Amino acid sequence: MRIHVAMPDTGLCTDFFPPAVRDRLTSIGTVTWNETTENYTEAELRKRVKGVDVLITGWGSTQVTGTVLSGADNLRLLAHAGGTVADIASRDVYEDRIPVVSANDVMADHTAEHTIAALLAERRAISALDTSMHSGEWNRADHEINTLYDATISLVSLGTIGHKLIEHLVPFEPNVRVYDPYVNKSVLEDYPFATFVDLDTALNAEIVSIHAARTPETEGMIDAEHLSTIPDGGLLVNTARAEIVEEEPLLKELRSGRLSAVLDVHHEEPLPEEHELRSLENVLLTPHVGGSQIRPPLAAAVVDDIERFAAGEPLKHRIPREQWETMTR
Repeated sequence: MRIHVAMPDTGLCTDFFPPAVRDRLTSIGTVTWNETTENYTEAELRKRVKGVDVLITGWGSTQVTGTVLSGADNLRLLAHAGGTVADIASRDVYEDRIPVVSANDVMADHTAEHTIAALLAERRAISALDTSMHSGEWNRADHEINTLYDATISLVSLGTIGHKLIEHLVPFEPNVRVYDPYVNKSVLEDYPFATFVDLDTALNAEIVSIHAARTPETEGMIDAEHLSTIPDGGLLVNTARAEIVEEEPLLKELRSGRLSAVLDVHHEEPLPEEHELRSLENVLLTPHVGGSQIRPPLAAAVVDDIERFAAGEPLKHRIPREQWETMTR
């Protein structure tokens, strides 16, 4: 089996493929690597896929288009060491019935873990209390401390991350509301504390957590009117994509102090040093690290599936066409 890794020869590729993961990959077949420090152009990738059985891509890799596939004479698996494959696979890949796998569900695990950690930190005022302690204070009275137990938590879209987050929430016995008009209602059968609601009902909750993919349909879906539906003192959590929530209306709500926010994603990344969000005390900020910074498990997941593919076993991390069509672009 011939395997080609299209990720450029940079520190990022080393992060994804430490020696142990590289050794596993080379035990499966003959592995070649992109030895340049740049992602391939479409024409370059077309040349490199000739004779390749498995193509491994990463963040920023050129999309595997019909033009690229015209140079592929044996491509049997596309494996993406990242989450969304919306801009990696193409309709031509699916029409040629080439299986596509990615570490999307592993990234979902990490993002859900980050979300629950941030939720707990915000509800328990961990950041504010830590700052107070480091400044020499012993101040418990001026910090509002809350709990997730019996809280009303709404998920805007379910998806892979939302499913994982619900599992994390089980011990807290919260009241979970889910807005997602596209999923089968049976998916909540194992979670009696969770119910499907319309968007307005979902937003009328003390905690609103965004988990929608960024698509033309979802960009700006949470506007000023929707934000005003969140009750006073409410918390907006966004670990999905910043563009789903209109920026200026959110800033207006945060400036007023009516709402608080936990934000891992931003309209401009890196977040500019002078950005207003950095000066707001009612915002817990992280630099888009929810699902992406723990990298070796992402590559290991696709290597797992390459091993299964070589052995003729079912693929665990396969992305079906209907999922590809709704992934973040």
